[in-house]
Amino acid sequence: MDASLKQRVLTAVICLPLLLALLFCPTTVIVLVVMAAALVGMHEYYQAIGIAEKKILCLMGYLAAVVIPLGIYYLTDTALVLVYLYVVALFVLMLASKNQVTFKDIALLAMGLVYIPYFLSHIIYIRDLELGNVYIWLVFVGAFMTDSCAYFVGCTVGGRKLCPTISPKKTVAGAVGGVIGCGLSFILFGVVVNNFFAGSLSGNQLNLPLLFLMGLVVSVVSQIGDLVASMLKRQCGIKDFGTLLPGHGGILDRCDSIIMVAPIIFLFLVKIGILA
Repeated sequence: MDASLKQRVLTAVICLPLLLALLFCPTTVIVLVVMAAALVGMHEYYQAIGIAEKKILCLMGYLAAVVIPLGIYYLTDTALVLVYLYVVALFVLMLASKNQVTFKDIALLAMGLVYIPYFLSHIIYIRDLELGNVYIWLVFVGAFMTDSCAYFVGCTVGGRKLCPTISPKKTVAGAVGGVIGCGLSFILFGVVVNNFFAGSLSGNQLNLPLLFLMGLVVSVVSQIGDLVASMLKRQCGIKDFGTLLPGHGGILDRCDSIIMVAPIIFLFLVKIGILA
């Protein structure tokens, strides 16, 4: 095992128990963790796109990275008002900056706020649902199983590259393996919960075919998130978004799939559902 792989494994061994402990925590703790992840993610995003030196604009972004998770949980009735006032404040900042802050800067900031704190905040949405203490596991099972299955199938089978100009190591076989592996892992999750944790379902059962379908959709979205993050890094000329997690990069390197997976799982749960 080379030094880089050892570092990745060691970081995973340390972080995995922390993640498992987090999933058993009350919603308030999860809100705080999402806020912290959003703040770090926004900092990495600023560094990547080259607006980190525009301090006031960045402070506005950090403010939103805190308010968005809090607003989703505590201020749902006033969310639209806050969004409107925030956009007005950004425009005032642009007008007062004497061309130091451009419309492009604001657009980049707004995209980052949707991509990082807002998408991440769907973890809170999921946790706050009825049976959310069960559903929240699917976010991490989907992202990690897709990544793992795609990696091992891709290394074993090889073959045609998926997107060689974006991520040269990814293969079509790996992508297919990730989708199938994620679908099967969701079925396994349903079997385990239905048979060993039935008390957590309040008399319900998880529908295995719907879980499999969700797994397929989640895996596709997860891989899109991974490729988008890789494309952004290539366009910004960087290898990793950060160095917070040795061997894994930054928060955005590790959470690129989770960021995309959380919203699609929430939408699937609300619009389709997975109960038998």
